[in-house]
Amino acid sequence: MKNVVIGTDLLDQERINGQNMHASSEDKAKPDECALSVGQLEKWLEEIRNQPQWRREADKCVDYYDGNQLDADTLERLESKGLGPLITNLIAPTVNAVLGMEAKTRTDWHVGADDDKHGDVAEALNAKLHEAERESNADRSNSDAYAAMIKAGFGAVEVSRESNPFKFPYRVDYIHRSELFWDWHCKKPDWSDARYVVRKKQFDADHIASFFPDFKDVIKAAGNWRDWTDYLTFDSRMSADLLHSIDQGIRTSWDDLDWRDVTRQRVVCYEVWYRVWVRGLVLKLPGGRTLEFDPKNKYHRAVVASGVVQPQAAVYDKIRCAFYIGPIRVRDMATNKRRFPYIPFYGYREDLTGVPYGLIRSMVSPQDEINARTARMMWLLNSRRVMIDEDALSDKNSHSDVSREIARADAYIITRPNRANGANAIRIDDNMALSQQQFSVMQERKAAIQEAAGVYQAMMGQQSNASSGLAIQSLVEQGVTTLAEINDNYRMSRRAVGEALLDLIKEDTIEQAEVLVDTGIVKRRVVVNVPRVDPETGQKYKENDVQTAPVKVALSDVPSTPTYRQQQFGQFAEILKSMPPDYQALLVPFALEMSDFSKRKEMAEFLRKKMGILADPNSPEAKQQEQVQQQVQAETMQLEKAKAEAEVAEKQARAQKLSAEAATEQMEAQGGQNKQAEYQLELEKERMRQETELKKAEIKEAGELERERLRLRASKVEELEKDFAQLTEEINQQTLQ
Repeated sequence: MKNVVIGTDLLDQERINGQNMHASSEDKAKPDECALSVGQLEKWLEEIRNQPQWRREADKCVDYYDGNQLDADTLERLESKGLGPLITNLIAPTVNAVLGMEAKTRTDWHVGADDDKHGDVAEALNAKLHEAERESNADRSNSDAYAAMIKAGFGAVEVSRESNPFKFPYRVDYIHRSELFWDWHCKKPDWSDARYVVRKKQFDADHIASFFPDFKDVIKAAGNWRDWTDYLTFDSRMSADLLHSIDQGIRTSWDDLDWRDVTRQRVVCYEVWYRVWVRGLVLKLPGGRTLEFDPKNKYHRAVVASGVVQPQAAVYDKIRCAFYIGPIRVRDMATNKRRFPYIPFYGYREDLTGVPYGLIRSMVSPQDEINARTARMMWLLNSRRVMIDEDALSDKNSHSDVSREIARADAYIITRPNRANGANAIRIDDNMALSQQQFSVMQERKAAIQEAAGVYQAMMGQQSNASSGLAIQSLVEQGVTTLAEINDNYRMSRRAVGEALLDLIKEDTIEQAEVLVDTGIVKRRVVVNVPRVDPETGQKYKENDVQTAPVKVALSDVPSTPTYRQQQFGQFAEILKSMPPDYQALLVPFALEMSDFSKRKEMAEFLRKKMGILADPNSPEAKQQEQVQQQVQAETMQLEKAKAEAEVAEKQARAQKLSAEAATEQMEAQGGQNKQAEYQLELEKERMRQETELKKAEIKEAGELERERLRLRASKVEELEKDFAQLTEEINQQTLQ
């Protein structure tokens, strides 16, 4: 169910879907229970009037940046001396250097998911956030707020829906400090503990009346009639509620001059965002979200009935919004928002009072001294101190004539020839020594301005004492360090702007939608909020649900300016040179996309097609190719598995065959061993037989030898006996002889 109500701004008329700004049934039943009364608003406005008067000093700092550094009395004195307004504005270039640094180091918002399964949702929301950033000029609004926090110490950005249907649906605008007031008792820089925030702005009566048709007549009467209550007596169709609201305006202590201008027919509208604390039931979902339990919501009842979560009692705050035209309340409604639509940008804050201030406050005193010394030095250069003797002038020149003549650059003075002091009768002091002293001190104060702001000449592109590149870079880094606190405050506020803008985008993305995501390489489509049914439980759910996705906004680490892109391209080119040629060919498309060529994407895509490389791994073509690769890989794995199984079977068969052959060989070997044993036995028998025969032969031979020896011996003996007998016979014969 969608309702039409006043939105997050003075003129915001938005469509809501039950989770956006709405007036609940409880508020309709009890309209005055939580509504803001005019008496409470008067108390808050009185508290605002008693807050520290920091806005006057902030205005002065901005005036110094704009060059309005001399008051009316000083200008009158300078004019009386014939000098005119002498201003050497050193604050503006110093502040501009800081503002330029912000423009050069600006980073984009980035939406990231807490887990991998919500990556598509994060990319879709990131694409829509970048679109909203471009179309709403969010970068310019943030830069304006940064300039305000640097100059005055405070700025603000409004994040809301656009009331004009012909413009982009979201609006991110810078809000001037003069329109915004807040609870001074809050301590947190994001106003998360502030009780109220009030925006005060003037509108033409007919303009603002078109947004509150129920109060159209009384608003126009307040802008047109000097005694606007008399107008009510001529209208008999006035409702009781309108008369009650008008009665509140009559009984208030507000002065008419505070909220309406009859001459210009303008009225003041107060947009009041305030917190109320209630006790109720909440649901803490498993994903980490916490919702306010609504017993009339069927989904809440279903979740509780399923036993997934149970309501828990808690005390929490709710944000409401009220609109007042002067003292007349024209709208008061509840919202589901968890933050105010106005994001504060603080520079520095005083510790005791919480007063915001910027860089210029510390530069005002040196700037005043520089202006004063400039005026003094110019007066000294234009003035002359003349000391003249009484008898120094001729009768043709009077003292008044000599005074005017000395002030001229081509002075002509006639002196008395018989004067007493001769050449020293007229003595003129041009104050050159004093002027030089004033100039030296003024130069020191010029350096003091930059030192007070923490900005060095190297950061401003001016010459400094540093001569080497490393020394200059060190000075720049030192200057960045001195601005770390104020830049950290800016990053926190800039991120809060992105989170508020993302909340509006998520509120409007409730139906199934197709989002075109540009990854910087290719474009692909992501479908979110796809209705699905769980096949096991039959429960309905949404795939890529935007409302429940755990996404957060962060700032990118690398700035997105052309200078940084050029530096990245140079570094990548150096890395590319050091790689092997094969890897260089693969990375050339990425190098083309990082360049500033007008056809870089087309050239990169052409190279990828030639090399068969898919730029986006999440594209349908990549997924199809991945499926084909997975199928081929599965088939390959099956083939490899079958091949492995065949190889195993073959090896098992071969092993069995080898085992059988081994058994056969073993049996054969065992049989061979038996035969070998028999053969060995036979050999042994043969050996033994041969040995026996040999022995027999040896014995036989030995016998034969013995017999032969005996024979030979016998024959020898016989021969010896014969020889002996012969010898004996011879001896006998000799004896006989």
